[in-house]
Amino acid sequence: MMFGTGVGLMVALLVVTLLVVPVSLGVAARADAKVRRLAESRASHPNLTGSVAVADVDERCDRWRQLATRAWLICGGASLVAVAVVGVLIRVG
Repeated sequence: MMFGTGVGLMVALLVVTLLVVPVSLGVAARADAKVRRLAESRASHPNLTGSVAVADVDERCDRWRQLATRAWLICGGASLVAVAVVGVLIRVG
């Protein structure tokens, strides 16, 4: 086994995960904020005219909620990978 190549790959994986974590965290936070704003706007305007307007707000809220959930999962997964890679690098080096 080529020792240097394995460590190099681990470092590259760590760099990628350290880039993914803040990006996905930002996306998740923005999507959560959008969901809150949509829910507040719907609550502050209970007399939305027509079921089409209500359905549109509900659909947008659901899409933002799904995006937030995916982004939080990606952020958590990338964080776990980063911690595991650091642990391996500490044991190896």
